[in-house]
Amino acid sequence: MNIPFWKTHWFRVTIGTLISLVFLILAIQGVPLDQVFEALTRVNYFWILLAVGGMVMQSWLRTVRWVELYYPEQKGLRAQRMLGIVFISQMLNVIVPWRMGEVARIYLMGEVEKKSRTQTLATLGVEKLFDTLMMFLILLLIPPFMTLPDWLERPREGFILLTLAFCAAAVVLLIFQDRFIKLLSRFHLPWSKKSIGEITSLAFNSLDVLKRWDLHLWLQILSITISLLGVTVNFFVFWALGLNLPPISGFLLFAVLQVGGIVPSSPGKVGVFQALCILTLALFGVDKSIGLTYGILLYLVALGTPVVLGVLSLWWGGVNLQRITTAQSEVAQ
Repeated sequence: MNIPFWKTHWFRVTIGTLISLVFLILAIQGVPLDQVFEALTRVNYFWILLAVGGMVMQSWLRTVRWVELYYPEQKGLRAQRMLGIVFISQMLNVIVPWRMGEVARIYLMGEVEKKSRTQTLATLGVEKLFDTLMMFLILLLIPPFMTLPDWLERPREGFILLTLAFCAAAVVLLIFQDRFIKLLSRFHLPWSKKSIGEITSLAFNSLDVLKRWDLHLWLQILSITISLLGVTVNFFVFWALGLNLPPISGFLLFAVLQVGGIVPSSPGKVGVFQALCILTLALFGVDKSIGLTYGILLYLVALGTPVVLGVLSLWWGGVNLQRITTAQSEVAQ
């Protein structure tokens, strides 16, 4: 069967690439590139090394949190092996435009730790809930410290509304968990002997981490630390360029880059990333050439680090990318 081009992955890649090209042109337009090269020669790479270390530590804490999300079956999970899976996932999310990294986590957890796809998918959903809550808090705390332009204020309000809806849905599922499972148990999938209720009950079990206050508190602490590390990396790169900006700048840039990641772009997110850095830093009086230099450096740290570690993890683990690609269609079923 012939699938229309506009429904294919390649259509999304094409659109994303065009958007990235537009942003890249906007980013470098009117920027004296000789000033950018000169600024790169004056970088203090001590702070860059600390920024790379911050990215590695952030991935490790994400792994620790991910292990806990398998409660009550987290005992016996190998955090070091799961760290490799996290690196591979992050690498694929950078270089592949349709979130192949999440598919890799589902597939590799089944291969390495023998965890069901449904359970792993559920842990990713709860993980996203914690990350969204952290972003929600940051976006709430920014306005008291500075007035945002319309191009930032409107997306901020939209994200807050989506977060409230997301959290409300999680609360409803948590409260009516047993009723949902009982209702879904009446239905069966054509390709499985199990009822939909049996399959989803394992996914609902991932919400149990929200019922235990001690585990929930630990997960919140991990999530806060992960977000603060992301902000700290921004400051390390500021200091590498000799920029002394107010504390709110690191938080705002972190939020802009996270929310801006939703924008379709080419593999690697080149162009969009740099343009967002320039626009955000301009709010603090940073000229365009330094903003572009910063965007290049932070890009190499924030996206280059997981790509390098992901490739090494693929090599050390002997992972076949073709099998992950094949698994993408299987997971979707």
